[in-house]
Amino acid sequence: MNAISKIYVDESRYNLYTMPHKALRYAQMQISIRLGAIDGEDDAAVRALVGDMRALIGAGRGHLHHENAHIHEVIEAHRAGATDQLADDHEHHERDFDELEAMLDAIEAAPAASRPALLRALYLRYSLFIAADLQHMVEEETETLALLHTLFGDDELRAIEQRIVASIDADTMMGFLRLMMPSMNHGERMEMLSGMRAGMPAAIFSAVFDGVVRPSLGEAEFRRLAADLRLAA
Repeated sequence: MNAISKIYVDESRYNLYTMPHKALRYAQMQISIRLGAIDGEDDAAVRALVGDMRALIGAGRGHLHHENAHIHEVIEAHRAGATDQLADDHEHHERDFDELEAMLDAIEAAPAASRPALLRALYLRYSLFIAADLQHMVEEETETLALLHTLFGDDELRAIEQRIVASIDADTMMGFLRLMMPSMNHGERMEMLSGMRAGMPAAIFSAVFDGVVRPSLGEAEFRRLAADLRLAA
């Protein structure tokens, strides 16, 4: 995709990329901000950042796997070769993840006085990764989404998404939900949580709402959401 390519977004059709990509962008920007501001000699802050960055890399690897297994394979069954560039991008991402994790290993092993320079290098390297990933996600949300809309109906796209969701363990899903909630707008939160509420036992939904959704949002956002869902805030 080049800078003058037309942005394709058919808002009348189902979009299975929006929510996970919003969560990834949100988390990536948060990590980037923290990397830029961190005191490299603050042991607790560095440990927390390294842990959160490892968790995000893990989420990124899982996201690539889900797209490869559940989206690319069904596209290839109808249009051989259509996901070759996406596959190349994902392989580059995996190499990026390996390099970033090696940089995190070095930071963990370094004495406090040496960490600021290593963190600065990580900040710049991570910026390059984000730049590439942002472009990749736009390509998926435009060109790949357009192809999916050509090949499949909305019910089929929902079924693909459900297969992805079903393949994710509960703890991982709750972690991703913590990233999704603050990255969404109010209408998107309402749509997702209404669907979850309809498909879950009331006690489980209540636990998720109070234990995951509440701490992920500001007080005003949470109260508005609870009021519109007709739940006690």
